[in-house]
Order: sequence, then structure tokens, then C-alpha cells
Amino acid sequence: MKRFLSAAIVGAGLSVFATPTLADDTAHDQCAGAFELCLKECETQNEGDVAGRAACVPSCSGKYAACDAGVAYDKANPWVEEQAKKTKKFLEDLMQDLKKVTPGDIPRDPTKMPTKSI
Repeated sequence: MKRFLSAAIVGAGLSVFATPTLADDTAHDQCAGAFELCLKECETQNEGDVAGRAACVPSCSGKYAACDAGVAYDKANPWVEEQAKKTKKFLEDLMQDLKKVTPGDIPRDPTKMPTKSI
């Protein structure tokens, strides 16, 4: 009963932090299945050893979190790469535009805007 309660509490906690919008349902189910298998194997290996079984929950939870985070990373990685490309292009375009500015384009009085468009 205690193991079930511990697993339920950890599972509820992990579900709060998991990102189902980013994670693929199939991969998420595989992570959850691996978590359950980890708990069962640990209980079998530590039968009769309460302290040994107590160490299983955080260990298996850590493996589950790593699995789920990996799924989210794989899903988000293309978006992050696309944003990096857009940022790079923006900065390159900005630098090209700044190269076109001549000293005469910059007003001596900082409160006045340049009259010549770039």
C-alpha cells in the first residue's frame, strides 16, 4: 500500500511537470511503461528490504523524468533551430543596414531624428 501511494504521489507530481503538448503520446506512454517496469523490478530485487524499495521511487522517477524531458527536447528542437536561424538572419540584416549609415546620417543633437531614411 505504501509503495502504491508513493508511486501515485510521484506520478501525480511528474504529470504536473510533464509537457503533453510537446511530448508525443506514444513516447510518453513508453516512458510511463518504463517507469512501472523499473518499480516492479526494484520491488522484486528488494523483496523484504523496505529501505531498498524506498530508494526505488526516486531512482525510477529520475529515469522517467529524463525520458520525458528527452521526448520534449526532441519535439522542441526543430522549433528552437528555426528560431536561431531567424535570429541570425535578423542580426545579419541589421548589421548590413548599419553599414549603410554614414556619419552625416547621425544627428549631433541626440533628440533629433535623422531626416534621411536608411
